[in-house]
Amino acid sequence: MKLRGGIVAALAVAGVFLAAVLVPRQGHGAPLRAGWEAGEEHEATRVVRGALCGVERWPVKTLSDPGARQIDFTVRPATVRYLGSLQANPGGQDSRGPLETRVFGVQARLVSVKRELDSDYHLVLAQGGATMIAEMPLTGCTSGAQHRYAMALARTELEHAMGGPVGGSWIHPGVPVRIAGVLFFDFPHGQSGHARNYAELHPVTGFRVLNG
Repeated sequence: MKLRGGIVAALAVAGVFLAAVLVPRQGHGAPLRAGWEAGEEHEATRVVRGALCGVERWPVKTLSDPGARQIDFTVRPATVRYLGSLQANPGGQDSRGPLETRVFGVQARLVSVKRELDSDYHLVLAQGGATMIAEMPLTGCTSGAQHRYAMALARTELEHAMGGPVGGSWIHPGVPVRIAGVLFFDFPHGQSGHARNYAELHPVTGFRVLNG
């Protein structure tokens, strides 16, 4: 059955109703995956040495991919709006796009944060009317990664500022922060606070709450 803006297909198998929904394209032309709705973030997970970690481009997100050794960790000052204006050019599952070998630093307001199913801390940053996401992986998910200590320290600094580990429900600190991380281009999967081009700082390698 064809519907405007999407296709709904249903199959009855052994009395079980299965449905897949394709929604209209968003952002830079990348569609949400089947069955995923805007506003609800869904990503595959797996258990690694007792820790619940992610799957999609996980080596790149945790600096454990071969290309992580080519990253220039010199922090380039930027704004949230500037990073959101870059041409998205992501790499593959364990490879990097040209801009994904650079580290950027922004000063912004931390408007929201929560722990995701893959154990990342998901931060929403706002500056000058623009928003973007930054992510902090769990140390248990970064075995063998480049700059593992910097990632762990950034996460610890956030927990200290929040008064302890962050849970799975949104909290809204609204505090000014300075944050640095490796540029990463994600795909649309219902995530909150994303940049127009789905650019993220992922992983975060430096975090500090600013006075005032």
